[in-house]
Amino acid sequence: MKMKLYDSRPVEIRVSRSGNVHELIRRLQQNRVKLRELEFLEDEVKFEISRKDVTIVRSLRKKLNLKVKIRYLQQSRIFQKTSWTIIGIILLIFIPIICSQFIWKVEVEASTPELKAKVEMIIDEKLQLDKPALKRKLVSDFEIRQTIMEEVRDLSWVHIIKKGSSMTIVPQLAPITENKEKKSDGLYHLVASKSGVITHFNITSGERRVMPNMTVYKGDVLVSGVITVGEDEYMAVGAQGEVYADYWLETSFEIPRKVKYISAADSKWTFGLKNSDEKEKEPSFQKIKLPNWISNYIEIKKTQNYITTVQELSEDQIDSFILPLLHEKILKSLPPKTIIKKENILHVTFDDDKVKGKVLFLVNENIAKEYPISQGD
Repeated sequence: MKMKLYDSRPVEIRVSRSGNVHELIRRLQQNRVKLRELEFLEDEVKFEISRKDVTIVRSLRKKLNLKVKIRYLQQSRIFQKTSWTIIGIILLIFIPIICSQFIWKVEVEASTPELKAKVEMIIDEKLQLDKPALKRKLVSDFEIRQTIMEEVRDLSWVHIIKKGSSMTIVPQLAPITENKEKKSDGLYHLVASKSGVITHFNITSGERRVMPNMTVYKGDVLVSGVITVGEDEYMAVGAQGEVYADYWLETSFEIPRKVKYISAADSKWTFGLKNSDEKEKEPSFQKIKLPNWISNYIEIKKTQNYITTVQELSEDQIDSFILPLLHEKILKSLPPKTIIKKENILHVTFDDDKVKGKVLFLVNENIAKEYPISQGD
């Protein structure tokens, strides 16, 4: 089916009265040409028609031998009353609305290229966010954060920033803690250091005594260092590895109502005379090495500016500020590779100068600890 396009822009027609003007008007009406602003002047007849009917006027002018002047009134009009204009306006309105319902761009901002590549692989394979995703069918921020933190256990938090049709994922590495293990030549069982529900194993030797999704209690043997070879034969090999379990950890917190933020602003290169003072006004993190004969007098360095602001916490900042802060605090006190999978806010109170509350964290931690194998085992 072919769509007919009509150009309704007004065109002024002036016809000399010396000819058969009435016949022209009659024939235009027969051809269903709409006449507007019809005026009979002394020397001519003036009226307006649509631009689509100009060809009819031209053909009748030749047949009736009339003197006709044609003037286009809206030659430079931007929006014309045409079918294409209507279609274009409809598309102009609805295409942005439809496109805004999708996430078109997912970016990862990480501290190292290796971490960025690993998180991008998780996004593509586990979360399947490598193609435009409908916002209402997109998995929740909690699921995205939990999936990434379960795969990369060195993370303390994953910031998810959504702006328009783009999403930025910022994985934050957990603080490095010194974990000095005392090496011993003895053989050990792996027993539970606390109660929890077993999630997965990472053992290099030993025999499992528990299975995933099993509840264990403090002191239970998780991995035995003695392996059964035959019916009555045993071999002590020692148990080594990690056993991870989920458990709930309740914590109370109390932080000031007013918090001071120190954030990095723009960086800049400075060129000038070398400062003889020991302390620099603006700390530099990059300098250009100059020849010795000039470095005693001139220096070129890159400095970083910092902005300090004071903000008063409100209930709207529980998810954006308070919970990430508590995540950092809890993870610093827990062993490496520990992740926090979920949190339940029990209660929060805002006083004049303090914010107090209790939060229940679902922690996934390596609960295995070594227990020496006695000679009787």
